[in-house]
Amino acid sequence: MKITLYILCSLLSIVKIFGQDKKIDWLKQHAIVLHLEDSTDQFVRDKDALKKAIGDSKLILLGEETHGDGKAFETKGNLIKFLHEELGFSVLAFESSLYLAEKSNQSMSSSADRMSTLRGSTYPHWSWTVEMQPLLQYITDKATSENPLQISGFDYQAISKVDREGFPIELFKISRAKNIPFADQSEQNDYFIFYSYLSNYFTNVPNDITPETMQSLLHTFTSVSEKFLLGLENDDSDAGKLITQTLRNQVDAAPSLVENFTAKRTGKNFSSNTLRDSIMAENVIWLKEKRYPNEKIIIWAANSHNARNINKTMGDYLFKKYGHDLYSVAFVANDGEWGTINMKNSRPITEAKEDTFENLFHRTGYRDFFLDFRELKNMNNGKWLSEERIMRPHGYFEQTQNWTEVYDAVIFNGTMTRSHLFKVSKD
Repeated sequence: MKITLYILCSLLSIVKIFGQDKKIDWLKQHAIVLHLEDSTDQFVRDKDALKKAIGDSKLILLGEETHGDGKAFETKGNLIKFLHEELGFSVLAFESSLYLAEKSNQSMSSSADRMSTLRGSTYPHWSWTVEMQPLLQYITDKATSENPLQISGFDYQAISKVDREGFPIELFKISRAKNIPFADQSEQNDYFIFYSYLSNYFTNVPNDITPETMQSLLHTFTSVSEKFLLGLENDDSDAGKLITQTLRNQVDAAPSLVENFTAKRTGKNFSSNTLRDSIMAENVIWLKEKRYPNEKIIIWAANSHNARNINKTMGDYLFKKYGHDLYSVAFVANDGEWGTINMKNSRPITEAKEDTFENLFHRTGYRDFFLDFRELKNMNNGKWLSEERIMRPHGYFEQTQNWTEVYDAVIFNGTMTRSHLFKVSKD
């Protein structure tokens, strides 16, 4: 009996290994190899295969496992250049402040220091990394050309002085110009006091502000903002549209954020995990249909925001809106380390377990490659891609999914490297 069981287990093991080998051979045939360290600066040699995979998509989502994945930043930089030069994508929007990025983009052509303007347009954990500098230099070089790569954002969260001070000043000036007055000085004071709290994530709220007082301030902010939005609805200028969209974001976000503030003050638990994703999706739709209606847009965000059919994520909202006009690319790695520029120590990435997607990718022997899920899963020999399998696209935590229903493609970086702080030369 023991001998029979041993033989059976051995046979099953052989069958499993044979099945994995077939998958690896198949991957070798269909992966589009990327050449990140090619001395000829040729990122992808099979350009036609990559163009065919992305097709006529008007919106492409490029992910990352964490915001400290240096090699993913480098890979995305090369891919973005390809998308701009070969497929006509002309807008790059980051998972950061819409208002800040748009204001930075507007000043790029006239700026005396375009690189500094560009570095200040998004979060430092991207713009101040060594790995991002080639892309930023490319964008800077193209800024005054006939084919610039425009910069934007799609988050509502304030991250800069431009958001916290520039926006309310511009809003005040526009409301005055359009004769949309405050009821009195007290209402004006309450309005901008609340915005100060909101734009600082309620970290600057004095201890003597009660939840009841905060609700009163919220009511003032909401009612006055609705009056402003009504007065701005026929303003088709770029400035008017940006102010309107930014203010609408704040009105949409404020109630949940106040509820979260109140919960913390009273020792209760509250979270609104879908709020940010829904607002970011609304902003991407605004960019696509209002701000850049005739342009093809690249979205730079975390894999977790770009995913669909898992939770109510930005990617889920956008896929329901655009279907196959949208193409979503996840980034994964087999091993290595990650770390943001403000992290002294890197976090190790353990080697992927056997028969996970990353393990199979690693066993191809290819260091970096692109794999199209959308079309390959429909091939007779590619149907295995749709089997539930472990992958780690979200912070390197294992999840079992049919990943072809979550992303349209994956980029594999064999060994991830952390991001590194860029230091400006003093010369």
